[in-house]
Amino acid sequence: MSNNVLLRFTLLAAIWGSSFLFMRILAPVVGGFWTAELRLTIGALTLLILGLLRGHRFDLQYWRHYAMAGLLNCAIPFTLFGLAGQVLPAGYSAVLNASAPLWATVFGVLFMKDTFTPQGLLALLLGVSGVTMVAQPSGNVDFSLAFISGVLACVCATACYALNGIYIKTRSVKLEPHTIATLSQAFGALMLLPFTLSLSPTVGSVTPAVVISAFSLGALCSGVAFLLYYRLLSEIGPLILSGVTFLIPLFGIFWGWLILNERLDWHVFMGCGLIISGALLLYRSHIIIQKAK
Repeated sequence: MSNNVLLRFTLLAAIWGSSFLFMRILAPVVGGFWTAELRLTIGALTLLILGLLRGHRFDLQYWRHYAMAGLLNCAIPFTLFGLAGQVLPAGYSAVLNASAPLWATVFGVLFMKDTFTPQGLLALLLGVSGVTMVAQPSGNVDFSLAFISGVLACVCATACYALNGIYIKTRSVKLEPHTIATLSQAFGALMLLPFTLSLSPTVGSVTPAVVISAFSLGALCSGVAFLLYYRLLSEIGPLILSGVTFLIPLFGIFWGWLILNERLDWHVFMGCGLIISGALLLYRSHIIIQKAK
């Protein structure tokens, strides 16, 4: 991996890690549903404008697949993370986000006739142990139903990401990256619109930080980051690029500490280590299988 690629790889992790910071600032002010709606709408418009400026053609032939991706990869998980952002520190959500590869293993066994290997079982055990450790309040977070609901929302959101990966992988058609990134967010925004319009935003004090967070979450984390992701995908492939998952929690914790002065107890860092270890074990085993082929 060249220095240029490594720099962009790290930048992608830093951008996606910052999404938990922006949600933590935005969600308590406008609510979880409006956080997701703003993110998807601004993200889709950003990608649409950038695509049109580059002369990209958006083919609607596979709109059903884009709509399903919009549901599983955008509307549901973004809403769940938005709801979690109302009660959980940014670092908590970022750590729990790293459990997505573990869900992918479970769903691969359930829906794609994969089999559990010893490495897979160990990875799952590490991941579950890590989530259990994170699902304990630290000194600045009270143990409550809201806290548990936030943790469950994050876990369910990562399960949706894994389900979307299974869905896309089992489709016989090849979906163009820029198109699916743009239209999945557009469909996700449309799906959420009836719910967001029926729920008045719980608008608190709208500060410059809130406005900046809304536009950064959409334009940067769901717009520019997708373009960066797909460019890296074409250069280093999906297997190596999936390693970005391991850096996102570290950046999520860092941004929360730097901007919001979050302080996380030792059990969160230990849980983070267990989750990342489980995901890394799956990652390494997949690389070995790939090389063997």
